Amino acid sequence: MEAGVSIIICSFNGAERLPETIRHLATQSVPADIAWEILVIDNASTDATALMAKTEWEKHQVTGVNFRVLQEDEPGKSFAWETGLKAARYEYLLTCDDDNYLSPHYVATSYNIMHGDDTIGVLGGCGIILPEEPVWDGLTTYRSSYIAGTQHWAPTQHWVYGAGSTCRRTVLLRLFEMGWQQITGGRTNVKLICGEDVELCFIYYLQGYKICADDRLTFDHFIPLKRQSFAFLLNLEYWISYSYVLMNNYLMQIESDQRSVKKKLNSWLIFNLKGLIRLLGQIIKQTILKREQITQAQRLALQSCLGAIASLIQNRKKIIRHAAMLKRILGAQAN
Repeated sequence: MEAGVSIIICSFNGAERLPETIRHLATQSVPADIAWEILVIDNASTDATALMAKTEWEKHQVTGVNFRVLQEDEPGKSFAWETGLKAARYEYLLTCDDDNYLSPHYVATSYNIMHGDDTIGVLGGCGIILPEEPVWDGLTTYRSSYIAGTQHWAPTQHWVYGAGSTCRRTVLLRLFEMGWQQITGGRTNVKLICGEDVELCFIYYLQGYKICADDRLTFDHFIPLKRQSFAFLLNLEYWISYSYVLMNNYLMQIESDQRSVKKKLNSWLIFNLKGLIRLLGQIIKQTILKREQITQAQRLALQSCLGAIASLIQNRKKIIRHAAMLKRILGAQAN
């Protein structure tokens, strides 16, 4: 596989967001000896995403960089990303969301770090929140809910957020050839299923690669007004917990959990049901007997419990099937 960077932008209805993202890519400072390209994946958009991407790139008249727009009609970021993976020409795959504005040396720095250490499986960056104005008052309080900041947890928790991350293409191609499939589908217009980036990190880690982050890789993460609200965070909290359940099989492998998958899922469901009952009891006592309003923290905790319970019930068979597939693949690699 030729050394170089393939930037993958998965976009659903991103016509309004893409111009600034593409402008930052067009102004990247990349040495002539580093090959790179840009792939925009139009993920079942109903707006002018594809046309906007092409038109905007042509404005900058950048030479020596291959720019392609591809179509993926199956909704879900993981499907769009896989389309980009298969079409990419270079070894290092850099995920740039359509609301990410990469700093000028991002591509070159990512290349140099990955090329200089073949034990790194996934490399993360450092997002900086760039909110649309007028800024929501609660953004500071709930800053941790958005993709931003130093990823100090990467070496010990073995994951980084997908925005701005770079991974090795040959590893994933080999996995797909062996029959590996992601259990996460990524966000659609209806469901905010997430975790496809965490799942990628986990499968790299289980193959012996390091997951790390570097604060030199900075990018602005644009937060539109429609995502600056407590209502958005409530919905997001539900889907984060829903998606975390889908990580069960990877977590069991990482933690060397010897229980059967069924037993683990049963235990997890009981734990969340008990937590839900305790929380509802507190809320009833608080609102009826003490005449106090439910707090924002309680509302978030309630959504978290409900998301986990829903996923444990709805995805039980799916997780069990996925566990068998993952065990087969990891077992084959061990032999």
